[in-house]
Amino acid sequence: MTVSHLSPPSGYEQYTALRLERADGILTITISNPAKKNAVTPQMSEELATIWETIWVDPETRVVILTGDGDNFCSGADLSGIAARHGSAPPERLTHPTTRVARKHVFGIMECEKPVLAKVRGVAYGLGVNMALASDMVFASENARLCDSHVKAGMVAGDGGVLLWPLAIGFHRAKQYLMTGDPIPAKLAEELGLINACLPDDQLDAHVQAMAEKLRDLPPHAVNYTKMSLNLALKQMTQTAFEASLAYEIYSMGMNDFKEATTAFVEKRKGVFKGN
Repeated sequence: MTVSHLSPPSGYEQYTALRLERADGILTITISNPAKKNAVTPQMSEELATIWETIWVDPETRVVILTGDGDNFCSGADLSGIAARHGSAPPERLTHPTTRVARKHVFGIMECEKPVLAKVRGVAYGLGVNMALASDMVFASENARLCDSHVKAGMVAGDGGVLLWPLAIGFHRAKQYLMTGDPIPAKLAEELGLINACLPDDQLDAHVQAMAEKLRDLPPHAVNYTKMSLNLALKQMTQTAFEASLAYEIYSMGMNDFKEATTAFVEKRKGVFKGN
């Protein structure tokens, strides 16, 4: 097996915040910020929004595995960085960066023609869980926990949760988990249909690798455009709700409750919310 550590190879020079490696047509993207359970920094966020177009035109990549460094997948956005920016004047831009990037986090994966497999250990929260669910298949170890925790951070679920969760587990269950921010153990997530399979941790790597190789060895146009056809229907059903959720998320980020939630998170205390 030939492994190319992308640090960086031709075509990936701009990606320095993600850890990339390619082996026999399978590209592994590792979200690496282990000190914060792989929380996504602003630079990582930008790269996770744009890398899918690079992969799309990369002739050496047939399948993608998205995973996290060490014992966790991704704990979501780095809220400490968001809290640190409170009080600063917003930069003058013609487009809102949050909506632009958030849209690409989900639709970038869905619109990349090549299959994307999420390999999940530990926490998959907030942005992390929705990138996993935007993938074509999700495999998790039995110690994984999946949670759209936006409401607990004072935000509307705007990273694709309103698009992805109801279609997987139904509206009533989706409302229960999106409106409370409660985590779901991987075994229950499998039973509900939120993920493809929950596996013993020592079997996860081999299982995902075998599925990646199986997809790699099938006729690529047949696999790729089956994905695109399915995702076209998915996007047509949910585009309006997704755009509305992004707008509401931006609205909620202007509230005092959002500032209180992020400050309480950094200070490791319970937030006090007043609905303003």
